[in-house]
Amino acid sequence: MGTFLFFRYNKANGTIDRLLKQKGGTSMHTLSSPAPHSNIRRERKAGKKPSLLKRMSGAILSLILLLAAVWAIIGYIGEQWMDQKKLAVFTQPSAQTYIPTDEMPDYVWQAFIAIEDHRFPYHPGVDPIAIGRSIWIDLSTDSKAQGASTITMQLARNLFLSHDKTIERKLKETAIAIRLEQQYSKQELLTMYLNTIYFGHGTYGIEKAADFYFGKTVRENGQKHTITLSEAALLASLPKAPESYSPVKHLEKAKKRQALVLKRMVDLGFITEAEKENALKKEIVLQPATRTYVNAS
Repeated sequence: MGTFLFFRYNKANGTIDRLLKQKGGTSMHTLSSPAPHSNIRRERKAGKKPSLLKRMSGAILSLILLLAAVWAIIGYIGEQWMDQKKLAVFTQPSAQTYIPTDEMPDYVWQAFIAIEDHRFPYHPGVDPIAIGRSIWIDLSTDSKAQGASTITMQLARNLFLSHDKTIERKLKETAIAIRLEQQYSKQELLTMYLNTIYFGHGTYGIEKAADFYFGKTVRENGQKHTITLSEAALLASLPKAPESYSPVKHLEKAKKRQALVLKRMVDLGFITEAEKENALKKEIVLQPATRTYVNAS
């Protein structure tokens, strides 16, 4: 007798039954196997995770592109508020008092980064962490937060803007800082900053300040003596409030600020604890001409 093979879909359990029936007979043997479509459903479910990852990756990429576009637009707006002629004077300097950072001892520029903007090497001109902290302090206390302006923002203000405390000026300062970061390297920006910052008593630029206060230079191999770590920390303490921290008028206050600069330098790994202690022991010796000038004025 022959044997015939039949297939029948079983709706009850979602299987396909294979039926073996002998010719001329009535008995059948059922061999069940999973329905193909149930396997397909499982495969589709397993494939959902890669699909979700792809969608998330696409969303993240779109967000990055959007932020890049916004950053570029802000930089373009900032450029409209920049005086290119004035900027050219500082990017192509010829004066003997304009000193690049690579001609200074490292501790000179490190002192300013430590006290003014320790995230300067990493941020894009604006420090979101400092801004967030400033906003939080403003909202949670009656005092006004300080220190949200980065070195690049200070440079933008010193070169192109007034010191009026207005929202408009702050927005311009931010946009210009972003544009400066797009246009120049960190070393170039730091060099421009150090050579334009105000140090009090009508003195602008770190080389003039070193000469005014100590009769020295910031050049590592200059004709005059190079300022020491102790003196560099004292100069770095001045930009926040040049007249208030003037070592000529307020020596004790200046020394406290100097100690803070040195502590921050230790915290950031720029100097050792022993170097800090040695710098603090150094006597602050101002050149006589400085005392005469300040007392006369």
